[in-house]
Amino acid sequence: MAKKITVLTGSPHKNGTSSQLADAFVNGVSKTNDLYRFDAGLNASKIDFLKIDENEMTIHDDDIISKEVMPRILDADVLVLCTSLYYYGINAELKTVIDRFYEYNHELKDGKDVYVLISGYSSGNKDSEFYHSLVEYFDQLCKYMRWNIKGEVLASNSWNNNELNKHIAEAADLGKSIN
Repeated sequence: MAKKITVLTGSPHKNGTSSQLADAFVNGVSKTNDLYRFDAGLNASKIDFLKIDENEMTIHDDDIISKEVMPRILDADVLVLCTSLYYYGINAELKTVIDRFYEYNHELKDGKDVYVLISGYSSGNKDSEFYHSLVEYFDQLCKYMRWNIKGEVLASNSWNNNELNKHIAEAADLGKSIN
């Protein structure tokens, strides 16, 4: 049975290391699946921040997130979150999209499979001090949303082409694993 897959990336670097991970994941996914990709970093000028005033939340209904991205996220069986490591955390563009989940909090909860792709220039593993807070962020987000993390790639040493290529292969394998 075909899966509905939504890939969200945050990097503003078109051919950056996290974009390469997303490309590999997407290329690994079977063509029988329904795949949608949104590169928040490359579309930052089209994204509105979540705005809340004293009396009520401002619901956006006229930007790219409301019209195009959120319907795909709501409908997705699989969500792929891809970021580079920025000062021990997620990059701002992807975080802006995730903050918009608030408007759809109850509709988004339960049942999504999640894959996390992270690139960084520091050496280490998922337990290293450099990546710990970012990995924990995604773990907590998925626990709160009652989503299942099915796989992750932590592309440490992504400045090293040999190491990056290994992580690109890992991301492609994750994409292939979706059935």
